Amino acid sequence: MIAAVDPAAAALVELRRARQRKRLADVHWVDALYHVYMAAILGLVALLVVSALVGGDRLGPQGVADVLRNGPALLGLVPALAVLIGLRSGSRGGPIALEAPDVRHVLLSPVDRGFALRGPALKQIRFLAFIGIVVGGIGGVFAQHRLGHNVAAFVVCGAAFGLTTVLLGVGCALVASGHRLPRWAATLIGLTLVAWQLGDLSGRLPTAPLSLLGRLALWPLHFDPLALIPVVVAVALVGYGLVGVGGISIEFAERRTRLVGQLRFAVTLQDLRTVLVLRRQLSLELPRERPWLSRGGGPRRAPRFVVWARGWYGVRRWPSSRLVRLLLAAVVAGFALRGVWDGTLPLVVLAGLALWIAALDAIEPLAQETDHPTRRDSYPCAPGELMVRHLPVPTLVMVVVSFLTATVFVLIDPSRQVVEVAAIALLPVAFGATAGAVVSALMGAPKIGDDVSAMLPPEIAGMKNALRTAWPPALAVLGVMPVLAARVAVEKHVAITGPAELTAVAVLVISVLAAAWVRFRDDIHAWWQLSMQEAKQAQSARAGTRSGTADRAAEEDDQ
Repeated sequence: MIAAVDPAAAALVELRRARQRKRLADVHWVDALYHVYMAAILGLVALLVVSALVGGDRLGPQGVADVLRNGPALLGLVPALAVLIGLRSGSRGGPIALEAPDVRHVLLSPVDRGFALRGPALKQIRFLAFIGIVVGGIGGVFAQHRLGHNVAAFVVCGAAFGLTTVLLGVGCALVASGHRLPRWAATLIGLTLVAWQLGDLSGRLPTAPLSLLGRLALWPLHFDPLALIPVVVAVALVGYGLVGVGGISIEFAERRTRLVGQLRFAVTLQDLRTVLVLRRQLSLELPRERPWLSRGGGPRRAPRFVVWARGWYGVRRWPSSRLVRLLLAAVVAGFALRGVWDGTLPLVVLAGLALWIAALDAIEPLAQETDHPTRRDSYPCAPGELMVRHLPVPTLVMVVVSFLTATVFVLIDPSRQVVEVAAIALLPVAFGATAGAVVSALMGAPKIGDDVSAMLPPEIAGMKNALRTAWPPALAVLGVMPVLAARVAVEKHVAITGPAELTAVAVLVISVLAAAWVRFRDDIHAWWQLSMQEAKQAQSARAGTRSGTADRAAEEDDQ
């Protein structure tokens, strides 16, 4: 156990609290109201802009009946996943991330830890609650476009659903952290709730507890007072978690503080690879000591394709949490694509992002080479050629994920058209997601102060940076475009195979071009740098020529 520091630290803590109270007292209520007002305006603008993009026609009576029958269980998956994430985060010391001095001095001082931690906890709860309300309100606008009825009612119910989901996740995290719930127990409880929710969705298990929360979002269609039970439970969990927040592990808190600080710095620099590595360290996600599938006994020969064998060896040592994450991403993408097929076209973005997140895990063998450039450059082959040799393993992994996505897409409501669309989109989905993840890993963090950025005006440089960030996930979204093309063909009453196949071919061509970029990107960068140097030398030579001409003209004038 870590010993407490000198009691004099209590006086320092009281002084800091007095200063914080003074700073809060100095904030005028008009300024606070202004901040709330601006946040509300920005959230409303985002809601209106996003809702304007929603496509699809109003559902008929049969469609509304299907939503009332299957919607609560489907919506209940969202809070079930939030509870799973919250329990796992709390078992590792989350969700609070303090500053290092607070951990080493405040938490180790003779001051009640619960009193010291409730302030940061409430601040985090307020922020996450605002995010949940905004996202839930936008979801309510989406639902109103398809289901009709009063838009205000759907917005309010959606916001209540989002707020309750956030409170459930944060409350579970606080309870697990304060009572030091073991990781295995947190994972078991969370997966049990998710499995129960999936069983309820398939109709093979009785009504899951979180399906009641799904009924809250559908109150404009059918009022059910039982939907208030999860709301009461969420508020009780948050209150109970705040009461026992002082039981947090100091070791976990210090480790989380260090990693979260590095994580914020990496996010500021837009270094996605560093963000992923730090997040895995934060979640204690380590490779398995023994592979999932062993080769058996007997003498082992050197593999003929070394990169291929090394990539599969890394995949066989993936932890179970990564496999579960890929499975969840496939399920989310399958449901999202089914929503696209049923007419909610903006869900194509959600499907692409879910597959892109899965592909970021699938390209781990390739990303490891970027983490160790000295070892990579010591191999007797060009770096681009080595990276291309790494592409088959993540591509095949994503083909398996794409097959799971297609299975979910088909099993929701099987038909011949749905099977045709799933078969056409199978490879484009895998190739597009892999291309987006590979581009993310190889681009790395943007270079600060390079020659190109220095020559651009600030507006163009900012737009370039935004496009650079959005381009990799956009490739993954392009991979699911065959489903969108097939849906548009259905709305126009034409054959779906033509537009879907044409879009699939276009996605495959773009993926091949991305692979070519992986192979020749170093050569392209070297050529570009050489061109920039030659341009700078030519500019300097022209400036020197003009300066010499001006000097000679001045001498002639003097004579």
